[in-house]
Amino acid sequence: MIITKRRIQYQRGGSIKLKVLSDIHMGNTHCDVRAFKQYIDDPEAYFIGIGDYADAILPGDPRYARSSDSGEIEAKIDEQVELFSGLLKEISKEGRLLGLGSGNHERQILKRHGTDMVGRMSKELNVPYLGYSGLYNLTLVRGTKDSRSVIIRYHHGFGGGARTQGADLTKFSRECSYWDADLFLYGHVHRLQADKVPRLGLAGSTLVARPQQLCICGTFLKTFGTGPEPSYSEEKGYPPIETGGLSIRLTPKPRGFKMKVSL
Repeated sequence: MIITKRRIQYQRGGSIKLKVLSDIHMGNTHCDVRAFKQYIDDPEAYFIGIGDYADAILPGDPRYARSSDSGEIEAKIDEQVELFSGLLKEISKEGRLLGLGSGNHERQILKRHGTDMVGRMSKELNVPYLGYSGLYNLTLVRGTKDSRSVIIRYHHGFGGGARTQGADLTKFSRECSYWDADLFLYGHVHRLQADKVPRLGLAGSTLVARPQQLCICGTFLKTFGTGPEPSYSEEKGYPPIETGGLSIRLTPKPRGFKMKVSL
């Protein structure tokens, strides 16, 4: 697990927008590259990545299907690393990419083929490598003394994709109970969902609300495609899901943050 810190300047009465890069699956023919480009074309937003940017499934892997491979060259891993890194270069140069975590697809490449795709992406983009899970202390600073910190617990995700709306929220909400954090980010299951967990605490002798925000951060991999060859999700009988990502508006308040999630 990795612990990361970042300080961002903000103006009085202002806020920041945070978007999550999760389960894009670049290199799969069912990846909605156009929608992903629209998602990141947001000059106001900061971004944090939690894995599975590349599909990273090679010939010889039981999951591989030529019909799902959009690659044009034999060096598929190099191609997918370069494609994804290329899309984020300007965001990184502007200091709006907070870091990149890894997913199970990239982890399999590291285990089987000895190359760290996310490590390479992080180095290329000059951003922190966040590992598979961790804690991110994001502090918004106004002037020299006034600051507010939000603790982010991120994890690529775990377990198989559930077939009911509430099952993934229940699974991840259990994990939330183990951590003292404000914002929880999960991927892997390809759902786009959010829930708020009420939480009360003390500020001096005053009772204050500090709700925890849980986000399952979506995907840009379509469940179904047209043509005779089924996608992996179609073959496994997964239900259709909404593609896309979410955004989180973080607004500093006298005590803590106000968080608003848009799906």
